[in-house]
Amino acid sequence: MNKCSLAVKLALVASLGGGYSTVALAQDANVTDESEIEVIEVSGIRGSTKASINQKRFADSQVDGIAAEDIGKLPDVTITDSLQRITGVQIERVAGEGGVIQIRGLPQVDTTLNGESFLSATTIDTSGADLGDLPAQLFSGVDVYKSATASNTAQGIAGSIDLKTRRPFDLDEGFTFAGGAEVTYGSISEEADPTIHGLVNYNSGNYGFLLQAVATDVTLATDYNGYNDTSENGGLGWTNNNHTWGGTPLDGSEDYHVIPHGFTAFNKTEERERNALHLSFQAELGEGFTLTAEHMYTEQERFNARRGFNHNSRWQTFAGYAYADGFTGDEFTDGAGNNWVGVDGYQALPYRLQSFTQVNVNEEVSNNFNLELDYDNGGALTGGIRFTSAHATASMRHAYGEGDILSIDEGTLVTGPGGFLPAQYCNNGEEIVGDNGGCYGQYSQGIQDSEFLIGWDASGEHPHFSGFDQMVDGGKGVRSVGDYMADLDSYHIGAFSSEGNTDDKGKIQTFSTAWNYAFDDGILTSVDFGVRYSKRTVDHDQFTYTSEFGDGCDIAQWKAVDQTYIGAAEGDPCYQVSGTGENIGGVWTPYTLLPPTRLDQHTTVSYQTDFGGVTGIPGVWSIDPSNFRDPRQWHLDTFGNVQRTENGGRTYDVGLDELSYYLQANFEWEALSGNVGVKVIETDLYVKQNLVGPNLPHSGLGPDIGDSVTERDYSDVLPSVNLAYGVTDDIIVRAAYSENMQPLNLAQWGDGKSVGLVFDDECNCMRVVNGTLNGNPELDPWRSTNWSLSGEWYIGEASMAFLSTYKIEIESFTQADTIMVDEPDSDGVRRGPWPFTANVQGEGGDVSGYEVGARLALSDFLGDSGFFSSFGFDANYTYSDSSQQAKDVFGKDLPFVGMSKDTYNLVGWYENDSFSARIAWNSRSPRLITPGNAGTGGQSLYQDDYSQVDVSVNYDFNENISVYVNGSNITEEYQQTYVEFPGQKAFQNVYEARWSVGTRVQF
Repeated sequence: MNKCSLAVKLALVASLGGGYSTVALAQDANVTDESEIEVIEVSGIRGSTKASINQKRFADSQVDGIAAEDIGKLPDVTITDSLQRITGVQIERVAGEGGVIQIRGLPQVDTTLNGESFLSATTIDTSGADLGDLPAQLFSGVDVYKSATASNTAQGIAGSIDLKTRRPFDLDEGFTFAGGAEVTYGSISEEADPTIHGLVNYNSGNYGFLLQAVATDVTLATDYNGYNDTSENGGLGWTNNNHTWGGTPLDGSEDYHVIPHGFTAFNKTEERERNALHLSFQAELGEGFTLTAEHMYTEQERFNARRGFNHNSRWQTFAGYAYADGFTGDEFTDGAGNNWVGVDGYQALPYRLQSFTQVNVNEEVSNNFNLELDYDNGGALTGGIRFTSAHATASMRHAYGEGDILSIDEGTLVTGPGGFLPAQYCNNGEEIVGDNGGCYGQYSQGIQDSEFLIGWDASGEHPHFSGFDQMVDGGKGVRSVGDYMADLDSYHIGAFSSEGNTDDKGKIQTFSTAWNYAFDDGILTSVDFGVRYSKRTVDHDQFTYTSEFGDGCDIAQWKAVDQTYIGAAEGDPCYQVSGTGENIGGVWTPYTLLPPTRLDQHTTVSYQTDFGGVTGIPGVWSIDPSNFRDPRQWHLDTFGNVQRTENGGRTYDVGLDELSYYLQANFEWEALSGNVGVKVIETDLYVKQNLVGPNLPHSGLGPDIGDSVTERDYSDVLPSVNLAYGVTDDIIVRAAYSENMQPLNLAQWGDGKSVGLVFDDECNCMRVVNGTLNGNPELDPWRSTNWSLSGEWYIGEASMAFLSTYKIEIESFTQADTIMVDEPDSDGVRRGPWPFTANVQGEGGDVSGYEVGARLALSDFLGDSGFFSSFGFDANYTYSDSSQQAKDVFGKDLPFVGMSKDTYNLVGWYENDSFSARIAWNSRSPRLITPGNAGTGGQSLYQDDYSQVDVSVNYDFNENISVYVNGSNITEEYQQTYVEFPGQKAFQNVYEARWSVGTRVQF
């Protein structure tokens, strides 16, 4: 653990332990006259609701907010979970926790910290909102802005989010101590995870300091099953159809249907160790000046591990891999007249039957500094200057190992016949064919059969695999497939690799000055004006841990059984190099890079039988993920050497400089108030990409052979109007108009080309199968024109109802598309073209919809006495629709990626003097994950309906001590995806229920 982690732990001990010994300091502290300062206290569910309603009611734009019920107590377990309760906000889940945030169906959401840009280690090269590394206990509230003002720093297409932390002057004078501890249990992980947090604040009236710290260990568990794909939550990139890659379908069908690369079932766990520290200092300098200095530090270590069963085509064929034996009844005709049918069951030939283990080890650190000098001397002019500096680093190290159960020696669909090996591996009766005693060796005693079929049936709630009771031949005679899977001797290592590793560095520096001048009389109440400069840079490096072979004549990313030394022909680097091959009949023949390797030769292994709700799989032996906690060291120990080899096509630098200035007029005339403003943003963009040479052997690595630098600039003039009309004292009608711009994720400008390669027997080479072209420096940012109209009825202090409608006309955006690229194979021959996924410019789209909801505290209607006065309810619904140029298979407009048409929230709560309880239900309709491509006949990938129920119960022993129980996803819901038709199921992410028990103290 580093020194910053230790500092967080010590701060927690001091804040929690000190709370009991220094109560007298708080009691004896000098308190200024209450008339000198207004303190708004938020406590409990009703108090939090009241604060959020007041924020909405008196805002100068369309705003929704969340206020913490107490110090360290947002309404939900995470910030993201709290945000999903707000009308129009949708979230995506990663490892069961809330991840990417969308407003009104779009993820182009800017996030600020106390009104200014900040840098999170999980969003170094992105512009969207993902708050996964930020502990909820650090924040006092969150505001969601759905209409823009010129004076708001944040940019966003659908809206923006402002995270608010506490500052010394926010709390009572004297000392304040608060803290808490909890233990969380996951129903799948079966781990008990601790969290501890604390706060110390001192407010003298003239100066103050605050120290806040959080430390948490979390183990999140998910069961995945379905189509084989390497995306974090599954995807469509490895799916094609039954009339490609082999021509004639196995069953001779003239109908078209999707064929995945394979079928899998695995357990996924993610260990997250989070530490955070927030320091704040404030001082009244006199003459109206207030100084604020802050530092927020966060660090997160993540160990993401997957292990399980996999059956796939080994990238040899789609048409010849599987045929459909279950149909959904759905069908359509594509533009070429081909009839496509929906499928929910397959029978697949044994091209590859294996176990696998994959880990990603992430380390993420961010530092955000803020220094501001505010001026308010009671006169007409108020404002200040502000400087922020943020830097963050994120690293990811990947490791992979697979255990093949099928023989590559003989009898199977993919044979070498075995690898050519030196004499030391030729002791099992193999035929000696080399001049030095070499042979085509035996890699395992696994299955030697090419005709048995494995079934996958997704027609039920969870998939069922079948075919493991079939009798097959193999190295240990005739046995069932399941018996071979249960025998560790059946397995050999197919490949080891550590690829796609990344190092990211990001910086943001801002300087701004913002002012308001108030007028005593007239319609014009004040004007806001200011200037801001920001400079953002990202340095992204991607690399692989390679190892040298043959005394340095060869280097490999994939240490695999289908890779041979580069030495078949004269002039190759390993040609006739001792130890890399030998002559067979006078012809120099290279050895296989990876000799026969048992699954347990370099790692510990265990037998795995739990695949969640999936049935039929008897079990597999798989590598224990703990072997790969340090991928570099493991490869060094196993292969004797390791090098960091850059992937030039995926390494880039991006710089984004913005100068903005604004003027905003604020007015009030009788019942009408509002603001009119304009903001100008001048942007300079710098992108450095690498020119890439031919791929290195045994890899998808394109070496850096030079730089390609793009420098461009663009400007945006962004007007905004916000109007509010008080129809009565309790009814407000609002209207808003704005033109918005948000930069792209920086990777969409800087990222480059990557090529997917697999070994092919026919050419004895690595053949291209697909690829990505992720970056394009000529892409324009997202731009939109937004309108909205809303009505708000404030029924009581903690009760209101609202209705709003909106339209977002999107003038420019980016979208994924499939283009065909004739990329050469490793032997230099072009056999394409092949599908490459690329970011392209989209133009012309819109999002429209409406929001309706109510927040009701029954005490506003029944008074404070009586049992039912302690109840309250929140309910809201959002409808979002969209149109764009991209179409689905029936010619209808596709929604924007991530968008759900319908989102529902229903919350019921009860609160008396000492006890409170809350139950919350959130639901969203299907959302688009990935648009279709040529291989799927244009069929797109969707997430099906998803609903989740969360609960919380709190009991206050007194005003200082409380205990609570929180439950998240208590009904253990799962994410089901489908390809175009709900019955054509693709994969599931089964999330666990999580229960927390904890206590909070405050003095």
